[in-house]
Amino acid sequence: MEMQRFQRQTTALAMTTTMQAALRILQMNNLDLTDYLAQQALENPCLDLRPPKVTRLTGAQGADWDEIATLAAAPRSLYAHVAAQIETAFPGAEDRRIALAFAEGLEPSGWLGVPLAFVAQSCGVDEAEALAVLEHLQQFEPAGLFARDLAECLSLQAADQGLLTWEMQTLLANLPLLAAGKLADLASLCDATPDDIRAALAVIRSFDPKPGARFAAAPAPIHPPDLRVFWQDGGWVVELNRSTLPRLRLTGDDLPAPDAATRAYLVQARSEARFLLRAMERRQSTLLRTAMLLVQHQVAFLSHGARHIKPLSMDEVAAELALHPSTISRATASRLIETPRGTLPLQAFFSRAVGPDTGDEAQSQDALIALVAEIVAGEDKSRPLSDAAIQALAKAAGATLARRTVTKYREQLGILSSYDRKRSAGLAP
Repeated sequence: MEMQRFQRQTTALAMTTTMQAALRILQMNNLDLTDYLAQQALENPCLDLRPPKVTRLTGAQGADWDEIATLAAAPRSLYAHVAAQIETAFPGAEDRRIALAFAEGLEPSGWLGVPLAFVAQSCGVDEAEALAVLEHLQQFEPAGLFARDLAECLSLQAADQGLLTWEMQTLLANLPLLAAGKLADLASLCDATPDDIRAALAVIRSFDPKPGARFAAAPAPIHPPDLRVFWQDGGWVVELNRSTLPRLRLTGDDLPAPDAATRAYLVQARSEARFLLRAMERRQSTLLRTAMLLVQHQVAFLSHGARHIKPLSMDEVAAELALHPSTISRATASRLIETPRGTLPLQAFFSRAVGPDTGDEAQSQDALIALVAEIVAGEDKSRPLSDAAIQALAKAAGATLARRTVTKYREQLGILSSYDRKRSAGLAP
């Protein structure tokens, strides 16, 4: 067999250093961008940076107030505790970004307060990748953090102590029977005696159902919004929040250049400074165009609430703006927009379509979840609605839902079954 060598010319997309820097700038929120540009201005004499004004609170104690000592003495918050572990447990930037998104969804109890699907969508990853990060987070100390319900919280603590036997798993999977005191039924399920169940119950009672409560009840850091949307003169107006944006200016024309090496250095510095200015302009333009299109599609959502959000994907927005979907993902990731309905993640304007893909029959998953919550909120508390009854009321409201889908949405909302709601109200036998 004779070996031959051929030369072939092909076209391929290469990611240059400047392209990578531009994408990083696009993905930064205003606070991160300010820090990044401040560092660049320190290194580049042709950049003049005027950071946004920061309002500082002063202590009422006067000149003797020791702010540093106060910070050191302050109890550590749950978010700070988790963020410190994330920094060492996730060396990769992408996994760390997903982990921090989960951390921002932690409730004071230490449970995860947002659905897995929401974190996956907000980070632009599939649910399998988000689940892998969540399972790693669930190994953090203290055991039980990032649980999605009570059974998972207790299971994580049992596993941490090497007590998660098959019998213990069965017990934790049947907590309603345990709460009702049906030890004989549990003994039958676990192939054990009632005394064995009582012993296991004593172990379960030693676990902490709210492992996050031992930390200071400080909220997760709140970043100022990157954009604002408001009603003005009969229409919705979208604008950048320039109060948190740094002002960048090209300078250095009057810098002395006594020799060729200095002149070459200044030429390079001016080139890098001009690139940063152009990248900033592209970032602002892309962010504003994307937000304006999202608002245009979701006017009903802004005017009437989550029940009226329409199906909208990143691919659809990218096609309308003639951009790549990954650009839209970067432009909307970790972005906040101030609206009359509160400050929301920009990615809240996206919603997965369920059911038929064409025509007016397509339904928004977020709107359907909001409908289930609205129906349960309006029920007669003495006669809680079954999932079948919720399905029927949703159909009457024009939404097509399977009963198992109602159950899934109800569980995502943290709403108990009709029997458990009745029992928690003291109405069930």
